[in-house]
Amino acid sequence: LIKAYEKGCKFDGWREYFDYDKWMEAFKECNVDPSFYANRKREYDEVLPWDFIDIGVSKRYLVNEREKASRGETTPDCRIKCTGCGIAKFIEDGECFNGANFSKVHENK
Repeated sequence: LIKAYEKGCKFDGWREYFDYDKWMEAFKECNVDPSFYANRKREYDEVLPWDFIDIGVSKRYLVNEREKASRGETTPDCRIKCTGCGIAKFIEDGECFNGANFSKVHENK
């Protein structure tokens, strides 16, 4: 990041400021292969930078969903039947879409 900054990379989230070539130069000078971070297949047990964030949905559930998606399978709408993602642990009565909680979800849109 420092090398890219030194090359003038600032406000790169804005398309008009992003300079792909400068980033590639910075990666090369620092012996960093961006494909290692962006394009490789990751193992499911790999620790990811955001793993410390707990939004309620378990990593196991996400892995299962990824596996199902690769087979072309879908998951039913959880408003009809709980799919066991884990988010219910944050809800007082443990049901995401029972009558009262379902109304709250729609009120907050």
